[in-house]
Amino acid sequence: MLYDKKITKENAYFIINQFAKEYRKELGKIPGEIIIVGGGSIMLNYKFRDTTQDFDVILRTSSEIKDVIKKFADKYELPRDWMNSDFKNTISYSDRLSEVSKHYRTLNNGTLEIRTVSGVYLIAMKLRAHRDYRNDISDAIGILIEEMESGNSISFEDIQNAYKRLYDNDLPSGLIERLNIIYNMNINELKSYYKKQLLLEKEIGSRVISYIDNGAHINTHNVDYVINKIKDKMKK
Repeated sequence: MLYDKKITKENAYFIINQFAKEYRKELGKIPGEIIIVGGGSIMLNYKFRDTTQDFDVILRTSSEIKDVIKKFADKYELPRDWMNSDFKNTISYSDRLSEVSKHYRTLNNGTLEIRTVSGVYLIAMKLRAHRDYRNDISDAIGILIEEMESGNSISFEDIQNAYKRLYDNDLPSGLIERLNIIYNMNINELKSYYKKQLLLEKEIGSRVISYIDNGAHINTHNVDYVINKIKDKMKK
């Protein structure tokens, strides 16, 4: 594979630019908007993420773009789901993500707009998902750290308001407790906590994969139960 099945900071713009050319070739001047969220958006906007397996996107253009995505994947030896909108079926999706997205690139003489979700709204998405076997909490902390170091500190209230705007709900009490712990830390403590959280997520994720490889049937209905059992074992 040309890209070893990964999109990186180094090749991301080339991939996006080449895809825009393919889009123009196949769909002409049909206007389009692609909104990148999740790990892809973190990689494009922040330093702590160097790669992503795929781009989770909101596609606002002709439905024929899906065929263009597949053809492009074959041409450049990328996974066929290198760009996909499957996340629209997850709990972290909101119709309002388009409203809070920000300009990233304009291509094809202004007919193709690339946008991303970043900052407080990306944190809200990560908190909405908050899977202990993925990088949701560590990603949220990483964004907080980088925004803080850039002079764009995000307050507890900012996160609450963003979560409310996207999901019409208040933050769950468990997440409020975690955020209270985080907001009582200084920057150095927060960086240390980020590293520990990253290692914890990696360990839990590895154990979940190991269970599946050994024949365990883990799905969305029982994964939280399995993770709690893993945490209990790790404490002993």
